[in-house]
Amino acid sequence: MSKFGAIGVFGRANAGKSTLVNALVGERVSIVSKRPQTTRKRILGILTQDDCQLVFCDTPGLHTVKNKLDAFMHEEILATVKGLQAGMYLVDLGDIRHEEDKAYLSQLNPESGMPMFLVLNKTDLVEADRIEFAVKLYHEYYPFDKVFAVSAGKKQGLEPLLKSLRRAVPEGPHAYDPDYYTSQTEREIVEEVVREVVLQNYFQEVPHSLAVQVEQFTERENGKTFVEATLYVEKEGHKKIIIGKGGEGIKNLGQIARQRLNSLLGRDIFLQLWIKVRANWRRDEQWIERLGYRKK
Repeated sequence: MSKFGAIGVFGRANAGKSTLVNALVGERVSIVSKRPQTTRKRILGILTQDDCQLVFCDTPGLHTVKNKLDAFMHEEILATVKGLQAGMYLVDLGDIRHEEDKAYLSQLNPESGMPMFLVLNKTDLVEADRIEFAVKLYHEYYPFDKVFAVSAGKKQGLEPLLKSLRRAVPEGPHAYDPDYYTSQTEREIVEEVVREVVLQNYFQEVPHSLAVQVEQFTERENGKTFVEATLYVEKEGHKKIIIGKGGEGIKNLGQIARQRLNSLLGRDIFLQLWIKVRANWRRDEQWIERLGYRKK
């Protein structure tokens, strides 16, 4: 009999949720950078092993709502809780902020009957007593069913976690083709990869006010896929930084993104990037929707 279940992935921003989902699925489902709140939408990572299909819902990091984009991300988290068969709450052992985690855990309902696992991440960076301290501390905040200590970045300690997740989900038909590993469209993958490259290359210079929108996605007769995308930033200074001297900055970003997309999409991508300034777009409801952050 086949088994199927949706697994929520929760935690404070930058706890390593996207890295964990990528490690469990074995593919690059979510973009990764050191900047908090990198993930903005619910992204489904799909793992099919024999008779069991697990769908990981990588949510935006729990955070304070400051603008329309933050409000959208917060709604994505609350919406994810509905219809789950199990959940994981991630804690970064190298940066424990237990008061923030306590506040965020209060938003999750322990009376739902859904198994919730505490996942202590980045064990490779701390001593054993740090793990013991975290186990005792977080059990005071939430009645976790089990605790797992892992290093998502080094793919350590994942097998016991996977076994428990498989046991936690009920019998049922699979929702996705076994070859699928994400629910994202190719356009969405392009947008996320380009945003990832910018965040990784301009971590200090460009804040979390970047959005990417694919304007054109066309298969050409020569076998190449032509992709045109626009980067939106909130300040003219950010635009100048990304473009770089003589356009070298945005040219370099395009080359890096193209290489990643060729690998992810399995074909030759011709990528053309533009950049525009849209002041305070994160506070504008119409622009939030235009850039793909729509209410479900």
